[in-house]
Amino acid sequence: MALDAPHNDHGLRVRLGNPGRLLPETRELTLLILGHLFVFLLSMGHDEIVAEMVEDGWFIAQYAERFEILLGFVLFLCWSALTLRLVTVLQRAQATDELCAQCRDDAQK
Repeated sequence: MALDAPHNDHGLRVRLGNPGRLLPETRELTLLILGHLFVFLLSMGHDEIVAEMVEDGWFIAQYAERFEILLGFVLFLCWSALTLRLVTVLQRAQATDELCAQCRDDAQK
């Protein structure tokens, strides 16, 4: 059932269908998780990336360590920004918004 379909008899909205029709919150959460994964993978190999750049002539070898520290710091800032945004998105989310009345009453007991 797609998102543009009407609610079922329990008042729940089924969130299946084409990714192009995902709710903005779902898309944002997916992109944040992918961003975390991308930054994590870059941080695991940032020293090898810098070594390859020195080897290819992008940097002078004497500045490689400084650039590696700078790249690590930039990745740390990216990770921090992604984490803060993820916390904001998760704070906005409320599980009771998508529960039917009977389920919500059962959860509160």
